[in-house]
Formats: sequence, C-alpha cells, structure tokens
Amino acid sequence: MFKLKFKTIAIAAVIASLLLIGFNSSEAASITYLSASANTDYGSDAAVSASLTADEDISYIDWYVKQTYPTDEADSDYEHVHTSMHNSGTRSVSVDLGSYEGHIKIAEYDIKAEVTFSDGSDSSTTTASIYKPVYDSGSKTNGIYGSAELTAHYYDGSSIIMDGYVYAYNELGENATGSGRFRHTAQNKPLDELEKDLPSKNFLSSYSYSTSDFGTFFNFDAGELDGGDTWVCNAYLRLQVHKGVTDDWLAEDTNTFDEDD
Repeated sequence: MFKLKFKTIAIAAVIASLLLIGFNSSEAASITYLSASANTDYGSDAAVSASLTADEDISYIDWYVKQTYPTDEADSDYEHVHTSMHNSGTRSVSVDLGSYEGHIKIAEYDIKAEVTFSDGSDSSTTTASIYKPVYDSGSKTNGIYGSAELTAHYYDGSSIIMDGYVYAYNELGENATGSGRFRHTAQNKPLDELEKDLPSKNFLSSYSYSTSDFGTFFNFDAGELDGGDTWVCNAYLRLQVHKGVTDDWLAEDTNTFDEDD
C-alpha cells in the first residue's frame, strides 16, 4: 500500500511539472524595456534614437513616430519611419530613427515600437523631448568667445520657466571683465519683472552663470492654465565682456502660454 501511494504521488508530481512547463512555454514574448533619446536642435533638427529589449528573440521591429507637443504642431497619427530586421538571437536593439524639429517650449514625440517574434508580437511606446534653444555665440571684436543661450522657455503644469546660461572663454591670457543680466517678464500681467544683474568679475579663463544658479527665482507661478488664461512672457539673457571694447551676446524670445500648454 505504501509503495502504491508513493508511486501515485510521484506520477502526480510529474504531471504537474509537465503542465507547468506547458503553461510557461505558452507565455507570449514581450518587450521588457524601451527608451528614446534626442540631441538638441540647434537649427537643423535633432537626431532621435531608441533602445529596446525583449525576453525572446526579435525577428523585426516596425518603428513609428508622432509629435504630440506643441499641440499646434501635433500629428494626428503615427508615421512609420523605419523597419529594423534582426538575426536569430537578437534580444536587444538600438536604432536611429531620423531627425526631428525641436521647440523652445520643448517638443514632445511619442515613439512606438511594434515587435514581431517567431511566435507572436508586442508593442510599446515611450517619449522623446527635443530642445531648440535661442542662442548667440562666437568670438567678437575683443577676441573673447562668448555664448548666451535660452535653452528652453516652457510651462511645467504650474510655473512658466526660463532656462539658460551665459558663458565666456578667455584664451588671451589678459584680464577681461564679464557681466550680464537675466530677466523674465510677464508682458500681459500686472507683475514685476524677475530680473538680476550678474556679478561683474575680472577673469583670465572663464565667466559663466545659469538660471539654475538662482534656484526658481525666474519662474512665474502661473497655476493651472485653463479657460482663457493666457501668459505672454519674454525671456532675456545677456552676456557682456569688456576688454578694450565691450561685446554683447543676447538670447531673447517671447512666447505665449495657454491651456494648450
């Protein structure tokens, strides 16, 4: 009786194991990771790339892109931009998806991957953000290389933010004097300008300041933009360097923010 009971239990365990193996083998292949990244658009669009990982071998991937922000530039549907073919054993893929236009408000693009496996398919989406700064840079009459950049001017859901920096590089081995001014103005609101003069300093190597040096000083607390609430804001970043003569580098832009932002 004991041997028969033991055999019955053993047979049941084998059957359970076989059922479990069958159940696991029927699980569909899937995407386990998807991300996208983009360069900065300095006037000739920005390259976008994506990386994907799956838990089974990938046969091929259809890649799609759709711009979602700003809303007045948004696409109504995804555009097929690339099909990547892959050899047996491939489970991780990195691809270039082309170049796309950025925006001073930070353009947003949805990236969709549709993966085909030998026994099924899966899809997933992620987002790429593309900056398009307003900037003034280069060497001018005093021989100093300078740059003023408004990197982004955007609404984050509660505040209107200007983000940027000024930078000067002195390779002449002679003292130069750097100074500047940052300013954020709500042109259609009864509010004071958010303005700071940058410290005037003599420098032999470099001079630089960014908006982040001042925390959130240049942010306007706009709250939730709904209904007809509109903000017209001017962002201004100026670098001045004096060495015999005074040269200026200025990055400035005016943007309107409303419920579409």
